[in-house]
Amino acid sequence: MLHNKIFLALFIGGAACTRIYLNTTTTTYVTATHHPTPRPSYPVCRNGTHCGGVCGDGKVQPPYEECDLGPKLNGAPNSGCSNNCKKVPCCGDGIVEFPEECDLGPRNGEPTSGCSKDCKKVSYCGDGNVEWPEECDIGSLNGKLDSGCTKECKKTPVCGNGHIDAGEECDAGPRNGAYNSGCSKNCTICGYCGDGILDTPEEECDLGWQLNGAPGSKCSANCTKVDIPCPPTCGNGVVDPGEQCDYGSSNGTPGCKCTINCTWIQHPVCGNGITESPEECDDGDLNGTPSSKCTKTCTLKEPCRSPKPAVCGNGIVEYPEECDNGYLNGTPGSNCTKTCTKIISCTSSCPKPQCGDGRIDYPLGEECDDGAANNGKEYSSCTADCKRKTKPTECDTCNPNPFFNKCTITTSCISAPFGTEKNYCACRAGYRASGLSAMDPRQFRLPGFVGQEYRVFVAPGVDCDQLCDNPHPGPDSCREVPVRAGCV
Repeated sequence: MLHNKIFLALFIGGAACTRIYLNTTTTTYVTATHHPTPRPSYPVCRNGTHCGGVCGDGKVQPPYEECDLGPKLNGAPNSGCSNNCKKVPCCGDGIVEFPEECDLGPRNGEPTSGCSKDCKKVSYCGDGNVEWPEECDIGSLNGKLDSGCTKECKKTPVCGNGHIDAGEECDAGPRNGAYNSGCSKNCTICGYCGDGILDTPEEECDLGWQLNGAPGSKCSANCTKVDIPCPPTCGNGVVDPGEQCDYGSSNGTPGCKCTINCTWIQHPVCGNGITESPEECDDGDLNGTPSSKCTKTCTLKEPCRSPKPAVCGNGIVEYPEECDNGYLNGTPGSNCTKTCTKIISCTSSCPKPQCGDGRIDYPLGEECDDGAANNGKEYSSCTADCKRKTKPTECDTCNPNPFFNKCTITTSCISAPFGTEKNYCACRAGYRASGLSAMDPRQFRLPGFVGQEYRVFVAPGVDCDQLCDNPHPGPDSCREVPVRAGCV
């Protein structure tokens, strides 16, 4: 015998839903013949008896029926059971089943629930989505102070965002409420120095922005009293009429360019951070410290010359240059060679050109000349007989000494991890030699240089202003420039 336990539960909320809970035993079924209308056919029981039951009799006959609420409820709206005893979605049972878009059970249809009584999604103020007719919607922040959005999803001014919104008189952002900002914390205009209104105790006077600080005015630009003709105002931090400068209590102190009389110091001031002739350097308060190249007396530490390498051709005479006429160097009429050495109009008494005179005498076959005192030395790229130590077809090295490395301003002389003399002029990341083909031997990449495999190296004197085909640093950068294993 088939035993069924049927429990019917009605849920209130949107529409009534009938939920079915079953406990059944396993058996087989026969075709029911006692119902006057056609019903589904079920198998015959093993003992030959009629198992009974048809769709609509209120009894669930698995596996052929999923539910059975009887003839009145089967197929009724939101009953959960169809006319042919199959389960269907029930709006209001709290379970989202296709084609339902949502189902919150008894909360369906409530304001701000987001779900209608017929289980369709609906927007509401506070869901974080701006949908017409909402002007804004920032979810749980709606209605908060200065959120910009009310609980009804209407825009409101935001005091403190730096923009003058509708309803605000001013908005100075984070300076709202600070003196001299001109704007209060609630974005209404308030007093400030220059508005012609005396705001005590911050101001001693205020004649308006047109008169404050004007010549002869008794009120300074920062709203402090100015007594004319006395007492003197030098030292109040305001440049008043008759003063050249005024740094307040700093006037006359070491490093300050302003005297105690509020006049500019005309001679160099060691310690003000400005290198003024005849100073060799000035790093301000760093002078004399281990991190500075400058002594407390504004002279360079060893070496005694500027560590910045001279750039021949920039029009500035920098040690060890003898002259520099910029682009005119080496041209007819110029008294300066292309290597920034002076051209002397010689008579028969002038010394003859020779290796070691510091000038590259090409007719004599010289390739370089760093002077007799430097040629052939370890730091020079020139041999004692004025020949380059390396040829352009080889890996032309540079000298780490900034006075002799000859790397251009677009490159820097760095040491490669392949020996003490493997120093090369390195281009900036993503750049290669200007005006040279990618295969030119005067530029190359180095294998095994960890972290610098993409870097392009060039011969001294070569500029690097040409972007590589792939200028982004990485394994594929500047791949058009060949790797030269012979350089390591």
